[in-house]
Amino acid sequence: MPDSMSFEEAAMIEPLACCIRSWNKVKYQKNDSVAIYGVGPTGMMHVMLAQNYGFDKIFCLDVNDFRLDFAKKFRITEAFNSADEKRKEKILSHTESRGVDLAIVATGNLKAFQDAIDVVRKGGTVMMFGVPSKGATIDLDMSIVYSKEITIVTSYAASDHDTKEALELIHSKKVDAAKLITHKYSLDESQKAFDHARDGTNAMKIIITK
Repeated sequence: MPDSMSFEEAAMIEPLACCIRSWNKVKYQKNDSVAIYGVGPTGMMHVMLAQNYGFDKIFCLDVNDFRLDFAKKFRITEAFNSADEKRKEKILSHTESRGVDLAIVATGNLKAFQDAIDVVRKGGTVMMFGVPSKGATIDLDMSIVYSKEITIVTSYAASDHDTKEALELIHSKKVDAAKLITHKYSLDESQKAFDHARDGTNAMKIIITK
């Protein structure tokens, strides 16, 4: 590992590698548009990757106002609360009424997956990145998926190649993952860290240090 990489940065390699794996599964090009559903730590990593890959428009959706406000600091196009009834209309207004080229569902909430199907353009791609709960089902109108010729892709874990790419992106600062760390706890405060992570109040990435 490079000497100049901090412990905090190294701790972000694995989750970033999982995000990279999903990007390696989809087709995209510079100046494309993306909607990211769920902007927790990994959702924000998708934001950073979209910026690194030259995306022109980046939309963030979440139910957590702290995370939406956090996302706005990263030069995104716009952030919407997932309960905003005009979210689709607003996204369409930014994309010449086509919809986004790529929609990334970085949450296990399948309502977000349905929304992604709704806002992705004809011929676009929906990436299911978040982890659905076991036994989760969805009522989906497949005629819409068919007529819009939507590609649905799933992604799980990461390969050695993805991990190496993540290390290089963090080391080169092309992805400044350390910006996502909002709270640090010592080993003696481990239980507090776990409790905070479970609660998630006003937090993005929480880490435990020496």
